[in-house]
Amino acid sequence: MANILVLGAGVYQVPLIECIHRMGHRAIVASIPGNYPGFALADSIAYVDTRDKDRLLEVAHEHEVKAVLTAGTDVAIPSVGYLCEKLGLPGIDAQTGVLSTTKIDMKRAFMDAGVRTAVFEIVAIGASDDVLRSVAEGIGYPVIFKAVDSSGSRGCVCVTSPDEIAAAIDEVRGVTSNDHFIIEKYLVGIEFGLQLFMQHGELKLAMTHGDYVSPGATSVPMGHYVPYGDDQLIADGVSEATKAAHAVGINEGAVNVDAMLCDGEVYIIEIGARAGATLLPELVGARYGFDYYEAIVNCALGNEVVVPSETSTCSAAMVLCPNRKGVISSVDHMPTTNDTLQIASLDVAAGDEIRRFHVGPDRIGQILTVGDTLDSAEQALHAAQDDIRITMEDGALLDWLEPKRV
Repeated sequence: MANILVLGAGVYQVPLIECIHRMGHRAIVASIPGNYPGFALADSIAYVDTRDKDRLLEVAHEHEVKAVLTAGTDVAIPSVGYLCEKLGLPGIDAQTGVLSTTKIDMKRAFMDAGVRTAVFEIVAIGASDDVLRSVAEGIGYPVIFKAVDSSGSRGCVCVTSPDEIAAAIDEVRGVTSNDHFIIEKYLVGIEFGLQLFMQHGELKLAMTHGDYVSPGATSVPMGHYVPYGDDQLIADGVSEATKAAHAVGINEGAVNVDAMLCDGEVYIIEIGARAGATLLPELVGARYGFDYYEAIVNCALGNEVVVPSETSTCSAAMVLCPNRKGVISSVDHMPTTNDTLQIASLDVAAGDEIRRFHVGPDRIGQILTVGDTLDSAEQALHAAQDDIRITMEDGALLDWLEPKRV
């Protein structure tokens, strides 16, 4: 039995904590205080900000932890790297923790390693309008004005002409605390993702996946599906993603990659030293026929991981995204899991207040289905979603936001 330090207690850490218990280990959960579901599952709780590296190191020594992990978020990744390096544990080191979360450092590492990525320039946050126009024109419209210390779409603005620069820089200045930001080429193409698994610097698993995103101008991930892409896209994507992982030094554990197909070539947008969120570890598990969380834990403990061959199983996974806000009166029916419907669960109950889905934490549950074809898996997913009956306090049935498939 090993003590494993989990950074974060949110909904994305819950499956990781549950896996630690299944494997017979203890989960030491560190997070700021709050109504987080991971606290109820923890063997021991440390009320520490996951960015407070020195205090986390004290917690790690106190519990003699043998592994440090997080899931579904980049916020704690620099601390994971710092702790693994200080404690001599398998995993990323401190430099990789920074390179895989700091946009400018990541982009520089990509460029130095020859990873195919968007051309960019670093610009002072107080640069004059003339300088901003000159940089944008040098790169070529459209461009993205991107804050380097934001997450999601905050501080990322597409600029198609000089007339839009003033509003874009105002938005970036409104969210950043840095003295610089990025202007980079806006790539036009099809976004997709990859999940990699590395051990001892060797690529052991690579899965491309498509995405379900929320409708509207700002797309938020709602789920993912496999398989995705033809042989050429997969080969090019895996090659560039592996190169990117090596560029930032991710030699151990799960890797989450955002990519785009542009004019027949794959460009790497960002990379993370963790598994993806929104049911991506479960999707990997369904595709490969094994417990991906268990592989992640074993790798962090220094155990050799054997990855099965990729199967032909098609799978669709989606978080449940309410199309309205309000208070739940009752949960009248949930579908029963079976060989096709492998996951169907809620994170809420009667009396809980919910929000209309705009960002990841607005989710209230999850569904994952499998099939011989992607169409059959998606049909099963939508049937399961339609089978859920949740009544709101005003007597209306809750309905779901419909995603775009990309």
